[in-house]
Amino acid sequence: MPHSSGGGSHSGGSHSGGSHSSHSSSRSSGGGSSSSSSRRTSNQPFKGAKRYLYYSNNKPYLVYANYDIRKTDYSSLISYIIIYTIFFLPILAGVFWVMISSVHVPKKLDYFENKGKKPEIVIEDNLGIFEDEKALKKSMKAFYEETGIMPAVITVSNETWNEDYSKLENYAYNTYVKRFHDEAHWLIIYSSSYKDNGFDDWYWEGMQGDLTDPIITSERAYKFNISLQNRLLQRDTYSVDEAIAATLDEYRPVMMKTYVDTVRFVIFLFMFLLFSGLSVLSFFTTAKPKKAPENYRNAKLCELTTVYQEACGFCGGVYIIGMHTECPHCGAAIPAHHYIKDAQGNVVQIM
Repeated sequence: MPHSSGGGSHSGGSHSGGSHSSHSSSRSSGGGSSSSSSRRTSNQPFKGAKRYLYYSNNKPYLVYANYDIRKTDYSSLISYIIIYTIFFLPILAGVFWVMISSVHVPKKLDYFENKGKKPEIVIEDNLGIFEDEKALKKSMKAFYEETGIMPAVITVSNETWNEDYSKLENYAYNTYVKRFHDEAHWLIIYSSSYKDNGFDDWYWEGMQGDLTDPIITSERAYKFNISLQNRLLQRDTYSVDEAIAATLDEYRPVMMKTYVDTVRFVIFLFMFLLFSGLSVLSFFTTAKPKKAPENYRNAKLCELTTVYQEACGFCGGVYIIGMHTECPHCGAAIPAHHYIKDAQGNVVQIM
């Protein structure tokens, strides 16, 4: 349905038109325990766990885990990549679609050509105020040839509409739907009557079809309105038809220029910054690879059936017998030990 592209009046200035279409895991380091759905550590044996030995404060500690506690944990990063691929990439694609769609290259409207008919140029000067209809018709024809939008210009007296309509916009709408059975016209109605004091009480209103929206955008219609309003106020320079013709000539090349939809671009910028911020925040809070705790990095897999401890004769640090040839604390050589084993092969005594 057609909608207002804006208008103006002698006493009220110009106004804008109506709406336009717009095209974890945790781990223990001593006696505690923790678990997650796939990675688990504990100070007690459990099914599927291996035993690791590490040292802290010159003392040995044993920890049981179902993963290698010495390696960096990439599970959160892998989960992040999977979730990002499934969930965030479509959002990112949508964000960039908004950016691409904000850049618009106007295409000449081909409505009349597709219908196989040439539209009639409508100029109806019911007030008898036009001084050069031929020049106006030339400007309207040039505007159509450039844009594919057919302008129409009609003048009426204020009395024609102000008794039945609250404003000229409503009259312009009804005139459009009665006269033009398409969405490819741009109707400009000029209305005037002189008051008793001689004041020329004039109004004008533009009514555009929906198909014209990609070309006559809100921003361009707004600038057109200001330009036409200023010319209509300069009666010593322009007659009404000359003002309309000059403004059509001025904006004919402007209408077909590539433009950026500022509203969509601002939406894109906001969405992009928000998405980027959330992505970075989620990466550093949940997805960043987690290095093993410093105590775990030099841990050794301990497969001894029975564990015996002994203090180093040089530094006093405690170590596990059978796991080292040198003291893990000071590097001193560890003396050889003799073992007594039971029938099952378990060490039961160290000599």
